Amino acid sequence: MARERVTAARALCMRGYLLTVSLSVWMDGAHGIGVQLIPQYPVVSQSVTLSVTGVTGTIRQFDWYKGSSTNTNTQIFTVIPSTNSVTKGPQYFPRASQFPNGSLQISGLFLTDQGSYTVQIQTESTVQATVSLPVYGPVTASGISTDNKEPQENQPVTLTCSANNAEQILWGKNGVPLPPGLTLSADNRTLTFPRISRSDTGQYRCEASNAVSKIISDPYTLTVNYGPEYFKITGTLQVTSGYSTSLECSADSVPAPTYQWKFNGTNLESQTNPLYIQQATPENAGNYTCIGTNSVTKLSRETSVYVSVNDYDASHSGNSAAITVAIICGSILGIVLISGIMALLYRKYVLPLRGQSGDRGEDPSQIYYNIPNTAAAHPAIEEGPYMGLQYPSQDTYSELKP
Repeated sequence: MARERVTAARALCMRGYLLTVSLSVWMDGAHGIGVQLIPQYPVVSQSVTLSVTGVTGTIRQFDWYKGSSTNTNTQIFTVIPSTNSVTKGPQYFPRASQFPNGSLQISGLFLTDQGSYTVQIQTESTVQATVSLPVYGPVTASGISTDNKEPQENQPVTLTCSANNAEQILWGKNGVPLPPGLTLSADNRTLTFPRISRSDTGQYRCEASNAVSKIISDPYTLTVNYGPEYFKITGTLQVTSGYSTSLECSADSVPAPTYQWKFNGTNLESQTNPLYIQQATPENAGNYTCIGTNSVTKLSRETSVYVSVNDYDASHSGNSAAITVAIICGSILGIVLISGIMALLYRKYVLPLRGQSGDRGEDPSQIYYNIPNTAAAHPAIEEGPYMGLQYPSQDTYSELKP
């Protein structure tokens, strides 16, 4: 009895050992085999090779399956290399071909060819490997559309990037990445403005790409409509009769508003901006009103100014009187200036010359002839307080000339 138990135990151990060895061989074979895609990024209409690597020993048979399972319904074909025998399976298609090393080639790829493929190879043991085949198509039809063609400020707006075969979508505004605060969908295809503002105005692009191609959309110009705001009239408000003037309306508005003019509450036929008043008369004086309307927002603003027309004759007379006063003042100023210059020249040149003449005794009024000294020979005759002046004859004194 004990011997039977030992024998049974040995048999059980042997079975466990054989099972372990069998599993080890299969796992080692699975670990050593692989499938490489050539090229790495297969493209529609081109070919791809599912190249088997890591196989050791002689391949007796290999099978390819569409999918990750190896049941009969998913079989593409079975190949025996030694006899070059090919048995087609339910998933066989003419564009599939085999190589003796166990590889599979698919030509003229379609997008529907992408998915999982499994190979099973028999050498001394049976091993298998599964690979995922992507098929890339060129990115096409990248463009931007919107749900609001004429957005107004504070309205929601959504931009959508339309592209085929794209794996990644990036957005930009005016050539730089998007500013913060904007909402993108999970796949980046839609860009949402919950409350659009005038600062969101600009050119937007989206770039759609995959592993083999990319395309950048044409710029989409997003225009945010608002206004009119800051409405005003500029121009000359006082004009002389007979002269021309103009009034101009302006506002901060997108799009630019259309303008309507009124004079003293009555619509004017001329709707141009600026408004021109040619050869003004007193009848042109009054209130001028400008009304601006935004064609998108439907908002209107208005403002008024008063234009006065001055009489030409009164203005001309006033100008003549002013000119006369200016001439008189100019004449007086000229006389004073000339007098000052003459006085300065007299002091600087005439007076110094007279001073020099006195030093040389050349002043005729101060020249006398020599008079004999008779005081010692003839004593002075005492007279009254004043002595009589005796003027010499014409022979004694020369004639005094002024």
